Amino acid sequence: MAQLLKSRSRNSAFTLVELLVVIAIIGILASLAAVGVMKVLERSKMVTARIEIGQLEAAVSAAKLDLGNVDELPSVIYLVKNIPDFASTTTLSGESAVQKTIRDKTWLTIQKVFGRNVGKDSTTNTYYTSTGAAKVINWPCTDKVIIEGMEAYMFWLGGVYSNSGGKYSFSGFSTDKRDPCETTASKRKGPYFDFDSSRVIAGTNHLSYVNSWSGEYTYFSNSFYKAYLPDTGTAVNLVTKTGGSLLPYKNGNVFFNAKSFQIIGSGQNQIFGPGGSGWTPGSGKYAIDVDGYDDLSNFSSSQLGKKDE
Repeated sequence: MAQLLKSRSRNSAFTLVELLVVIAIIGILASLAAVGVMKVLERSKMVTARIEIGQLEAAVSAAKLDLGNVDELPSVIYLVKNIPDFASTTTLSGESAVQKTIRDKTWLTIQKVFGRNVGKDSTTNTYYTSTGAAKVINWPCTDKVIIEGMEAYMFWLGGVYSNSGGKYSFSGFSTDKRDPCETTASKRKGPYFDFDSSRVIAGTNHLSYVNSWSGEYTYFSNSFYKAYLPDTGTAVNLVTKTGGSLLPYKNGNVFFNAKSFQIIGSGQNQIFGPGGSGWTPGSGKYAIDVDGYDDLSNFSSSQLGKKDE
């Protein structure tokens, strides 16, 4: 009887080989589960980014309508601290011809959005200077700055902002057309998008807004398309914190969303594609190992490197 019990006990134990097999099976199942979880998380980030691009698109459309029903909100704007400089018909010190053209167009847009008396003292009918009570902007610049792409749409959608301990909050624009960046007025327009302060990143003379992958969104308006020169590049290059220049997307000579605007979000690799001509959904130019393959936009229902759904 004792011998029989010993035999049963010995036979019921796992051998080393059996233990190794079990461990290997558990490892395989765990890795499969981890891959599945990662795919679900990645899919969730993609869905979130796609929804947010739709929200940004709706916000830009709403701001265009509310801010004077303008044809566009330019994605390249020249902000000048001294308001008389905005209206100057002569070239400012250190200003190039291209920059003056952008300033002139920006001033026209500012007047369309906020009225022809924007920035004027109601008593003297003269423009305020940087030391006066009113400014057209409150943006991090000491004199004048060109802001582009994502920072431009943050200006239009957010308006006046404040920074408290690294947390940014946006309060839109004052309805007082002479002083749209007045901060205490109770009647306001906007903000048109609820920027999550934890995702607002401060750079030199600009702010940016990061997406689900801590990459960025960028914005191209209709006027940028018109300034785009297919043979010689662009008058002003859009630059992001990831570095490099960005161009709007087009297929041959036709820009996508040519009558409105493009919003593009960098994908998981946090790097934008080159943009420019010759892009079609799923084209060989955007193979899986090429920057921009995983980018999302408001003119394609799938990632830019995949065939449109």
